Formats: sequence, structure tokens, C-alpha cells
Amino acid sequence: MGLSELTLHFPFLEKGLRINSELKNELYTTQKNGYLKYLDQLFEELCNSSCKGIEIKVNETSDLFRFESLVSELEFARYFVRNKMQVELLPNNVFQGRRAPDMLVVGDSKEYFVEVKNIQFDDESYDFGSEIAGTLNALGLSFMVIIKSASFLSSPAYKYQTRDQKGKQCHDAINEFKDKIGKTPLDSPMISITTKIADIELHPAKKGKSYLGISTMLQAISEPEEYKERIRFDILQKSKKREDWTGDELSKFYIVAIDDNSMFFYIDRYNVDLFGHATYYCPPLPVPDITVDAMIDFALKHDWKEYLIKMCVLRNNRSVIPENKRGMLFTESAMKNVTAILVRHGSNFHLLANPFADEKINNANILSELKGCLVGWE
Repeated sequence: MGLSELTLHFPFLEKGLRINSELKNELYTTQKNGYLKYLDQLFEELCNSSCKGIEIKVNETSDLFRFESLVSELEFARYFVRNKMQVELLPNNVFQGRRAPDMLVVGDSKEYFVEVKNIQFDDESYDFGSEIAGTLNALGLSFMVIIKSASFLSSPAYKYQTRDQKGKQCHDAINEFKDKIGKTPLDSPMISITTKIADIELHPAKKGKSYLGISTMLQAISEPEEYKERIRFDILQKSKKREDWTGDELSKFYIVAIDDNSMFFYIDRYNVDLFGHATYYCPPLPVPDITVDAMIDFALKHDWKEYLIKMCVLRNNRSVIPENKRGMLFTESAMKNVTAILVRHGSNFHLLANPFADEKINNANILSELKGCLVGWE
């Protein structure tokens, strides 16, 4: 199917991407019709709603890797639209150099800033692929680059030592690629070059330059040791973004939205990281008493009692989070910047509200305002 036919088959996607013809052409030439249909439906729903700023976001999206993050933003925008809320996607420079959120959401006279993170996005894989494309451009070659990553490259790395090791391996693999590309015939329909951390496929392109396509994995990976740390790292970094805001910006509620479609996902990992390890005490073991300290007292005064019981911060039958096993909401002061964490996995949205958020952005009503969410332990 040619580009002109695709335009007719996916009119809303065409409308949404018209400001960025290069991105549109990359999508149409690399993606299957099923994915394009999904995107067309997503753009249709948002274009027919109160959502603003889509064109600005599309124009800021430079390649297919960044487009994956944009799709995550659009999925959360659709969720808020379905909750009868108004959504405005914000440009990157809206705060004139300070770190800005991704969108402003308004519902029932309440304003929310929302920051979205696609937890599957891997900057190291992106940087590696970009280096390969840059190497080809320096040689005057025009290819679409597909990276098939070994488990080492596919696995996220957030600890400094691991990131440093990963960076050195990527540097060595790029040099390996440079050596091999000079010895490889370039007249095949598809060229494959193997390095220690990835197989690289080169598909001839007519764009006059080389560019990065979508990456895949060579083998399935077991749960990385740093998956938990990645969740904690991302949530904490996003919560700190509010520290750049001033004036009226600080009066808006703040939601950190995590798009996590990992094969390792289960919501109780987030519950444990944020609230702590809920423990069931089998009789005749006594359930420990929980001290109503200043944080819990603050939450009780802001109408969070039922939720504290549900999340086992206070005793829930014979289950409770022991005081020495509490999570980030208790131990990380930066978490006071966040009204709630909203996690998407597939078609499900999980709401982890923060009863300990700062006074200005503490909102116990969020449990009823954000409908269609799953709340609590699995």
C-alpha cells in the first residue's frame, strides 16, 4: 500500500502528523497496518475531544523512539478525556527553560499538572542506535537502522556503575560496527552486522540519510535486578521536577503518570515501593500496633482514613505495614510533591494516591474524581 493510500486509510493519524512529514513517513514506511490503525483511533478520539496541543507535541517529536514516549502521553490524555476532563498538552519550553510537566488537566474546577514516563524507554539503546545512524551518515549512506539488542543492551541500567559499564560496551560495539561496515558489501536488500551487544540490520532507504527504526530484543530477558530501582528512580526524579516550579504553578495538583507495559509488571511492586511491605499476621501472632505519628495524623485530618486502612498503613483486619517496612511515601521527602501516581499497564489504570502530599496539593477526592482506576492491593 502506497503512502497516498495510507493517508486515506488513516485520516486522523494523517491529520495529527501533518505538521511533521518526516515522522509521518517513517511511521508509514516502518509500521504495520494494525499499529497504524490503533494510532488512527487514538488520534481520532483526541481530535474529537477537548484535547489541545497535539500538533505542538508532534512537531517536537524527532524520531520513532521519541514517538513511543509521545504515544504514552496521548494514552494518558485519552484517559483524562474519558473522565470528562479538559486536556492541554504543553510544549517543552512552556516554562522558559525550567523543567515543565507534559500536560495540564482541568476537571471540576481543579487543575492538575501531569508528567508522563514510559518506563520501557531505554536511553542507552536509543543512544547506541543513534550513533550507528550517525556513523552511516558520516559515510554518506542511506539506511533505516534496526537494532536487535542482546539482553545486556535491552536491560535497563540506573546504578552509576552499571550505566558506566553499559556505556563502555556500547562504545566498543560501535567501533566494532565501524570496522565491519568498511568490509561489508552494501548492495544487498538487507545487510546484517553482528556486534557483541546487538545485531544491526540495515535496510536501504530513499531519504538520502540514515535514521533509526524501532528496536527489538534478540532474546527474552528475565526480570532485571534494577527493574525495581528503575521504578523508584523514575518516580523520584519526576517528583523532584516540581521543585523547579514557582508561584501559581505550585498550587496545581501534580500527578506522575507511569506507562509500564513491562512483562514483569504487577501493581503490588508499586504498592510495596510506595507504601511498604504489607504483612498478614496469622493467629495467634498479634498484629502490631501502629503509632499515629505526625504523617498519619496529617493524613487522617485530610480525610484519608478509609484509604489508609485499604492500603494497610493502618490495620486492615490482620494485615498492616510494619513501621520498619514502610516505602518511599514515608522515607523520601520529595514524594510530598506528588498528589498521586497513576500507572498504566495495557488497558488498566492503577491509582496510587498520596495521603501525605503537601497541603496545597493534597486531594482525598481524587479517588472519586479519577474514575475507572484500580485502587489497592492485588
